[in-house]
Amino acid sequence: LVLPSQDLNTYLANELSTRRLSRLHKYLWLAGLPVPARPLHRQRLMNRAVVVTERADEHLVWHEHRVFVKPLPAFLLCHGFWETYLCGDRHLHASACGMLLSYVWLVAHRSDFGIAAAEGLMPPGVTWERWTAFAREVLGALDLETMGDVDPRYQYGELRLSRLDMLTRWPLVAPEMWSPRSIVDGYMSSSTWYTAFFERHFGWLLVGFVYVSVILSALQVGLSTDVLSANSDFQNFGLGVTVAGLVALCLALGSIILVWVVLFCYHLLSTIAFDRRTRLERAKKGQEK
Repeated sequence: LVLPSQDLNTYLANELSTRRLSRLHKYLWLAGLPVPARPLHRQRLMNRAVVVTERADEHLVWHEHRVFVKPLPAFLLCHGFWETYLCGDRHLHASACGMLLSYVWLVAHRSDFGIAAAEGLMPPGVTWERWTAFAREVLGALDLETMGDVDPRYQYGELRLSRLDMLTRWPLVAPEMWSPRSIVDGYMSSSTWYTAFFERHFGWLLVGFVYVSVILSALQVGLSTDVLSANSDFQNFGLGVTVAGLVALCLALGSIILVWVVLFCYHLLSTIAFDRRTRLERAKKGQEK
């Protein structure tokens, strides 16, 4: 936690930086298209719920029926703040311009403004008339053809979380940001409940079991008939499918148990290491005082 009064540059970097996505920029075409994000009313039409996030690198990331949106910082609406604190830092300036441009995309109609106000995305006191006038100034000041004024992340609109997870877990994409933790958490850490994890990643097993059950039932019906019961080829085929289904079931159950054990050990060891590290840091700071 950084207070603006203590370290303003670090605070602004935490508020605006999309450093993680910038490192993945060469591969962002896998996660999204280089087109503007859909307005908020279109997000509603697509049955996506707006979920507030305070991290800029999670802004406009979507997953299933959710889209993560960072509320517009009030200081971005102050011209004097730009001149004093943002214009002198190229990276902060590009990130701030990208954030403003993203809100021009999101709040393009009065209905979008109503949704943004209801979700707490707009600073208090901003009216539709003031916003449209400000949006015109933003569009007039930015080079929308080359997009050179904004952070590379904002050259893309909405980004798919599942693709970002894939890019983050692959060590060759961005080696400098890869760690064993990224394999478990992906791009955004979510629920650590094992039930939720298996529902997300092993739901396809249930579908597979249903198909195998249907096939085995059909084979059983076929073997009960006089024509197929005497057919040795069909019997061998049924035997092979049955054995393959049992082997697949054992492998699937074994993989679930293995993943559960690995996750349990990982979370246990990481918790112990974090607790020990925190205690040492606090003891060191106590000695320095």
